[in-house]
Amino acid sequence: MKTQKIALKKEMKSLRQSIFMKCLDCTCCQSKEILLCEIPGCPLWNLRPKKLEGLYVLIEKLKQKNPDLYVVKK
Repeated sequence: MKTQKIALKKEMKSLRQSIFMKCLDCTCCQSKEILLCEIPGCPLWNLRPKKLEGLYVLIEKLKQKNPDLYVVKK
């Protein structure tokens, strides 16, 4: 029973991160724009992040995994 709960928590965390990733993709990685989203027709609109705290953690993880994608070009 305990292992099922752990597996479910991991699955929910993965699903939440996937939703965050799609929202970031839609807003061109502008995290503040996710909170200002005005597209209620989007199937993820009700599931989008309501606070930025989880997004900042996800963005930092993405930067660590793929540093080449987040290089500021001059």
